[in-house]
Amino acid sequence: MRFQKRHELKRDAKEPYTVAVAETRFCGIVGDSAESQEPRSYEQLTTDEKVAVQALYSLYNSEVSLQYDKAVQVSSDDIFVSFTNSIKENTHLNSLTGIPTFEQLDGLVSLVCEFYPDKKVHKLTIKDRIILVFMKLKMALKFNVLSFLFKLSPTYTKMIFSEYVGYLSSILKEHIYWPSYEECQQNMPIHFNNFRSVRVILDCFEIPLEKPKCLCCRIRTYSHYKGRQTIKIMTGVSPAGIITFLPKAYGGRSSDKVIFEQSKLISKLQPKRDYLMVDKGFLIDDICSKNFVKIIRPYFLRSKKQFSEAESRMNVSISKARVHIERVNQRIKVFDILNTPLPITLVPDIDNIMIVIGAMVNLENPVLGMDKFSIS
Repeated sequence: MRFQKRHELKRDAKEPYTVAVAETRFCGIVGDSAESQEPRSYEQLTTDEKVAVQALYSLYNSEVSLQYDKAVQVSSDDIFVSFTNSIKENTHLNSLTGIPTFEQLDGLVSLVCEFYPDKKVHKLTIKDRIILVFMKLKMALKFNVLSFLFKLSPTYTKMIFSEYVGYLSSILKEHIYWPSYEECQQNMPIHFNNFRSVRVILDCFEIPLEKPKCLCCRIRTYSHYKGRQTIKIMTGVSPAGIITFLPKAYGGRSSDKVIFEQSKLISKLQPKRDYLMVDKGFLIDDICSKNFVKIIRPYFLRSKKQFSEAESRMNVSISKARVHIERVNQRIKVFDILNTPLPITLVPDIDNIMIVIGAMVNLENPVLGMDKFSIS
């Protein structure tokens, strides 16, 4: 009986608890004793018993307060403060993502919202997801690190990257376009005065790749030049220093000639008018001669002991003109994802990655200043 009475002391949430209620219940418990069969009033209690009633009242009020606090309290995980909120200046944004200004970032966000609207509720905003993608491209952070910064799982972080690098590629590919012959002529630098018919300067570079488990993949991606597994990228740059051609990536075993032939770049050139400027690795004389396209390339020494004066002067002129494509390649390699071994899981995304990086390079300040162009 006493246990049942004490169990009844757990108050109903709807029942107001006052001193009178505490008095009645306490007196009821005392009244169950052998000495007193009838409940006593508060005035009949001793001083110690009155103190007990007041303590009982305070105890129940404190219990209610704790229950209320527990009902409304939130954990620190429920209050998510985005990592990107700490990025306040353009210099910080550029260092972390490679995006020069917040205006460009806001433009990307608005374009993604327009072409790829998402009505689902996500923990990260579209802006956060775009920053996540560019942080991966710029600093080559592992997905474990990105998942820690954005409070996501590594698997979900990888899913966001693959999804949004595809969105950004489809949006930014318009910034890698093939200019007309007239546009090239109007933007011809001084160093190309002797090569005004050049439409594009070609070059190839290689990206380190993690060693695949598949033996066939190892063979196709092994580069004898680098002595390891790589992915080979061909870039085409206009004389003005703009990336105008960016074909699909190939394994490191592929030659420059094979990449050039399968890229179908020759179909974009006008026969008997356009010139190609290449380095010594592009052995494409037979392909160009069939299509009546001329090549400008540094002379080979071959069996000669030294170049003639005319050949030396031509090689110097070609080097001065070709140096600009090397500057473009340097801007491309600012994105560290191209300097560290690329994970095998990102190989399916490499074409989208290159389009995003190439477009962002084109959107930066021009490689050549105004003093490099002749004003007519």
